[in-house]
Amino acid sequence: MGRTNATYRDTLRGIESEWSEFQRALRREDQQHFDRLFEHARRYADAAGHQNPTDPMPAVLLSMVLAQERERERLAERVAELEERIE
Repeated sequence: MGRTNATYRDTLRGIESEWSEFQRALRREDQQHFDRLFEHARRYADAAGHQNPTDPMPAVLLSMVLAQERERERLAERVAELEERIE
């Protein structure tokens, strides 16, 4: 028997497609940031698919925030390292 639910990755592609008009209306410099957010969401697609959410948007947004948190932490560590060198 076939699956009744679309995969999370398919759903994510659909969400990105639904927001394509928004993406095209952004300034060029913001379009790349928009694209990067969806790259972040795809990065965590396995975890989100495992969650199998009824509403996928919270998983999409949490994936984006998680990637941002990782980058924030990396930058904070780098700043601390540079401050240590200065002192």
